[in-house]
Amino acid sequence: MVYADLHIHTLASDGSTPPAETLEQAKRIGLKALSLTDHESVAGYCQVYKYARELNLELLPGLEMVTSIGGQEIHLLGYGFDPFAPALIAALETICQERELISRRIIQRLQSLGFNISWEQVRALIPPGGVMGKNHLLQVLRHNGYIAGQEEAVEFLRRYLAPGGLAYIPYEGNPLPRAIELIHNTGGIAVLAHPGLIRDTRLLAAALEKGIDGLEVFYYYLGSNRREFIQYFYHLARERHLLMTGGTDFHGLYAPVKMGAAGITAGMLARLKNHLTNVFTEEAPI
Repeated sequence: MVYADLHIHTLASDGSTPPAETLEQAKRIGLKALSLTDHESVAGYCQVYKYARELNLELLPGLEMVTSIGGQEIHLLGYGFDPFAPALIAALETICQERELISRRIIQRLQSLGFNISWEQVRALIPPGGVMGKNHLLQVLRHNGYIAGQEEAVEFLRRYLAPGGLAYIPYEGNPLPRAIELIHNTGGIAVLAHPGLIRDTRLLAAALEKGIDGLEVFYYYLGSNRREFIQYFYHLARERHLLMTGGTDFHGLYAPVKMGAAGITAGMLARLKNHLTNVFTEEAPI
């Protein structure tokens, strides 16, 4: 039984559902705990942490960051940090500003490849203080008639936006060790996101040596090899004495995975929380 889904995106980054509605949906389906892991943003958490208490839901501070090792992209999840820490807020603001420049260049590349889209169209979908996500681009492309169904969206991502894609531009402004240090310094734990999507075994090995605390073992991989991935990373986490987390990478209408389809048990969440050094009060500083 899934007790906690710890990988959820909201309208505060590139999900389709506002944070409050996300909590209400979690309550309806029977989740007891969750984490809003918006990209480079804690805005969703800050909007609804009091509402979570009203719903009797445990809301763990979380976020997902795009990081890099040697020019290659790695996604990192942070949990249980102080969401109001000035150092964290300042770092996220800088990252968002830098990633906006990358986003503009990606749009320019797509324009040169024949896609009649504009930065203004995409920017209108990005929340204040947020960064462009792939789903923002897909929305504009759908609206402009370039893609229709899920299969076309997946093919576009593979051909243009995946590492090595025709419009892909790496962001190297947030190296993995620095991101891990930021999470640790604000009292949280750092978890390697969806490790089964890292197809380069050397890159995975390098990431494991940078001081991460856990692996996202119970992830809802699309395809027939989900069970094999979960088993492999379960044993790897045990072998390396790493924490195990799990979640769906829920994006609302923008992805086929339903909230709560993957996650962790109450016992796993308790072990995770035992490793936190931040005692957060869920109250913003005055």
